[in-house]
Amino acid sequence: MPNLINQGCKVADIYHRYDEIHGALFGASYFRLLADKLRGKQQPGHLESLSSLRGLQDELGTIESEIMDPEKNTPVTGADRELRQTLLEYTRYLIKAVNGLENICENLEQDEAAYRALRQDGRSGFTADKLEYDHLLSELERQGTRLDRLFSNY
Repeated sequence: MPNLINQGCKVADIYHRYDEIHGALFGASYFRLLADKLRGKQQPGHLESLSSLRGLQDELGTIESEIMDPEKNTPVTGADRELRQTLLEYTRYLIKAVNGLENICENLEQDEAAYRALRQDGRSGFTADKLEYDHLLSELERQGTRLDRLFSNY
């Protein structure tokens, strides 16, 4: 039981660090940097974000395997099993969200102009990836709400 709570705290910490990167990429400060870039003043870089996201992926992989370890996480009650399963699902969606943001950053770093250019279908690669990423965020939020409810009733 305490191990499950510790794992939940670790996942929450990783989420907060991921959310800072997300905010930097999609927040108002990024749009100021983008406007400066368009004026030729400054170019936003994504290498630091990529490095951080890759580190978060590694941490999440480790925590996911800890949560799945049957010896460390032998459920005592049905509530333990449900909480463990929900934490595992949340962690998996967080991994997907981090991976989606990493993919966006990588494409922006490689060739931002080409990534944002409209294709024949009227959308850019950025728009298509962002829509998929937004869908992942919706599912992550849904899982997070469920996880919060379970932890608060535990």
